Order: sequence, then C-alpha cells, then structure tokens
Amino acid sequence: MNKDTFDLLLLGAAHSLNHSLFLVLPPLLGHIVTDLGTTYSAMGIVATITFLTYGTGALIGGPLSDRLGSLMVARVSIGLGGLMSLVFLFANDVVVFGAGMFLMALWASFYHPTANGLIAKVFIEDTGNAMGVHNAAGNFGQVLTPMVAFFLGVTFNWRLSFVFFGALSVATAWTLDRIQVKEQIVPPTRQGYLEFIRTPGLWLLLLYNVLVGSLSRSVELFFPSFLSIERGYTGDLAAAANSVILFFGGLGQLLGGRWSDRVGRTRTLLAMNVGMVASLALLMALPSNVAGVALFVALYGASMFGHQPTVTSLISRLSPRNLMGLAYGVMFFSAFGVGSLSTTVTGYLADNYSLTLAFWFNGGLSVALLVLSVVIYLRIRDRPA
Repeated sequence: MNKDTFDLLLLGAAHSLNHSLFLVLPPLLGHIVTDLGTTYSAMGIVATITFLTYGTGALIGGPLSDRLGSLMVARVSIGLGGLMSLVFLFANDVVVFGAGMFLMALWASFYHPTANGLIAKVFIEDTGNAMGVHNAAGNFGQVLTPMVAFFLGVTFNWRLSFVFFGALSVATAWTLDRIQVKEQIVPPTRQGYLEFIRTPGLWLLLLYNVLVGSLSRSVELFFPSFLSIERGYTGDLAAAANSVILFFGGLGQLLGGRWSDRVGRTRTLLAMNVGMVASLALLMALPSNVAGVALFVALYGASMFGHQPTVTSLISRLSPRNLMGLAYGVMFFSAFGVGSLSTTVTGYLADNYSLTLAFWFNGGLSVALLVLSVVIYLRIRDRPA
C-alpha cells in the first residue's frame, strides 16, 4: 500500500468516527426518550442545535486550517470531540444530554473542512476519486456503528455507546500524527474573501447543500423510529437498516467520485438526485412491502452519499486555492448547520401527526433537490476533469 492510499484510509477512519459520534443516537432514540422522560419534539430540537453547532463550527475550523494547517486542526477536532462523550455519563435529563451533544458537536465540527481542504490540495488530479475514496472509507467504517451502538445500549446502557465511540475517536486522533504533510500556509486576504463571495456557481451549491443537508439530517435521525413505529420492524432490524444504508453509501461514494472525474460533476449530481427521489417514492408507495424498504435502503444510500464527492470536487474547482478551508467550512455549515433545522420540523410532524407524514415531507425535499440539480447542470459549465 503506497503512502497516499494509507493516508486516505487513515483519514477515512477519522471521518468514520467523526460521524459515528452522532450515529449512536438514531438507533437508541426511543430508549433515550423513555429514559430521560422527554419527547421526540424535544429530541428534534436537540438534534437541530447539535447539527447547527456541527455546521457552524466548520466556519471556524475551515479558516483555522488555512492559517494553522489542516492536519493539526483535524487532530484537535477528532480528539476533543471524542473526549466530550464523557458528559453523557452525567446525563439524567434532556438538558444535560443536550449539553453533551452540543460540546461534542462543537469540537467535531472542525474536521470536515480541514480534511476536504487537505485532500483537494494534495490530490490535484482526480480530486473527485480521492474525495470518493476518503468518504467511502468513512462510510464503510460507519456501517457497524448503529448495530454496535444499539447492542451496547440495550445490553449495558446507552451512555456507554457514546463513550465507546468517543474513546475510539481519541485514539484515532493520536495516530493521525503518522501522516506527514507539507502544507504551504497562505493567510487569506480581504481581497480573497471578496473573490470567494463573488465566485460564480458557489451560491447555487450553497443552496443545494442546505436542501440536501435538510433531507439527510431528517432521514438519518428518524428512519429507525419510522421503521419501528410505522412498519413494525424490531429495534435491531431498524438499526441494521441504518447500517446497510451506510454500506451502500460507501459504494455510492466510490461511484460518485469516479463518475465525477470521468463523465462530469454536474451530470453525476443530476443522476444521484434522480436516485434520491426514486428511493423515497418506493419507500412511501410500497408501505407494507419489505421490497420497498430494501430498495430505499440501497438506492437512497448510494444516491445520498454518492453526491458528496461530486459536490466537494466542484467546490475545489470553483474556490480560490488559499480559501479552500473557508469554502469547505461554509458549505459544511450550509448542509449540517442550516440543514439541521429540518429535524425540528420532522420531530413536530412525528409528534403531532405521524412519522409517515414526516417522510412525505422528506419526499418533497428530494423533489426540490432534483429541480435544483437541473439548474446547477444548466448553469455551471462542467466537463470531466
């Protein structure tokens, strides 16, 4: 294995654990709601605050990586994000639980803009493929997270699930010092910021990220509960379904990365959004059929995660090079920060109507995304890298 591949896989492990800290919640959501004596609406608000923090922190982490170096900021993010999981040992009500999620999200938020910026600077050729490998390694690493978290949570205690993945994050942060990277630190200027703001196409990608983040956060948090309550699946099967989504997501990352380099980024983005709409249509149109759930899991996983290397590659092509961290920070904020507002809406719909209605809401988001991807295809001039 050459050094570049090893570095990508190690960053992929860090990427996996960065997300795993938050993938513990969905399969254990019902248990935590009962244990803390709270509601889905309250947990939806906690999720919104968590992911808004997760996204907003990227606005700090991105510029910091431009000034201090991507690898240093990534290590701090992974390590301190994992350490904050200790707060859950003291969580006996929703307020302390929310504080733990907030602190964990704050530190973990620095990772994505730093890692994406680092990869874009190192892998100038075949950027989409490199993004796809990094993201796929992260996805495959997350595949077992929902099932492991559910097992630990129901066998011992849900708090132990958070601490377990937190400890793995701290250990991974320690091993990242094996990566040897020479970065040329070029502090951005005021003129550079103006150049970034005026960059054609970035505002379309910003809006796209808000909508795709809204869909992703909503499905990620409530899909296991949807399967349990609306489809009659057991808790372990619902957790396994989330894991299978991540498995197909890894395949989608590899496919999206290769396609974006070979057939064009905007064409690939359009294809992935067709897949998102189709997956939710199958889920809702076949409510009593196992095939509907199976097709959704495979198609949604591949499509939702397959768009990511395409968008990150587009951002690297459009952004000024010395503002790469800032660009990825802004885009991550739009997806994980602003997009997280959807979990409050979904939680409200679930409590006051049904999770079925909440997932029709998700279907509407997917249609809006498809329309926007057509606009991006028509407006952003793109060709294979």
